[in-house]
Amino acid sequence: MIADFPFLQVLTERDRRWPRLVLMAFGAPLAVMVLAFVVAVGLSILTGGELFAVNDLPRLRRSAVYVLQLGVGLGALALAVMLAARMIFARPLSTWLTAAPHFRWGLVAWGTAVAAFGAGVLMALEAAAHHPGAVPPILDPGSGLGLKLFYVAAVLVGLFVAATAEEVVFRGYLLQQTAAFTRNIWLIVAINAAVFALAHLEFDPAALAARALAGAAFAWAALRLGGLEFAIGAHVATNLMIALFQAPMLPEDPEAAGGLDDVFGEAALALYMAWSVEITRRMGRLTGSISSRA
Repeated sequence: MIADFPFLQVLTERDRRWPRLVLMAFGAPLAVMVLAFVVAVGLSILTGGELFAVNDLPRLRRSAVYVLQLGVGLGALALAVMLAARMIFARPLSTWLTAAPHFRWGLVAWGTAVAAFGAGVLMALEAAAHHPGAVPPILDPGSGLGLKLFYVAAVLVGLFVAATAEEVVFRGYLLQQTAAFTRNIWLIVAINAAVFALAHLEFDPAALAARALAGAAFAWAALRLGGLEFAIGAHVATNLMIALFQAPMLPEDPEAAGGLDDVFGEAALALYMAWSVEITRRMGRLTGSISSRA
């Protein structure tokens, strides 16, 4: 079955050698710690430490700064993992991103639009049923236009970097590394979904199920479309819709995932995403040629 998925055809014998996997197991965390330290020190010096002192800021500004911090942290983690993988497995970095000759920005935009529409419909139904009077963060009457514009720009940049980082690690490196040891596509997707859910350190069964469904949908998109572009766009859109229209993301707040309603909603969104992926496969202008790396 792997022959039908160009994104997995870049694997070589090096990806299956245990000494390299052991080296990756030790090298990647070391690279993450070193790069995270460098980034943290650099940002602290540039901002005089103010980047990490946000408790006294207005809610939207605190959320904007937190999302930017999240993007920087996850971006550094993903970059470290990819640099370690590049050195250990001796493959171009682009092979963990796409099987196409070039990164397909049009597919990122399409994934963003598709997921934003699906998430928007589900959020509107949920708000009408349970929170009819709720005010979206972007319409917060206590915040001025300048703060709202800053919030939108910050969450857009921060969530794009964070979502790209997660996709690179989970649907880039992990998905391909799993495929180096099994040819069962469903097992590959299941492992990716489970690890993605557990990595968020939410152990409520409903939250785990919701995360796993999202991870499975993103993994399927990467496999069927030959790269991470659609999954990156969809990942950004789902988080962005929450940040703009549901609740600002803050470190002290509980995660949005959780509860039976969220599981049903995530299941519906995952099915919608899978259907959208199959439709997108038939749209040749978006998917482009991926045979050059197959």
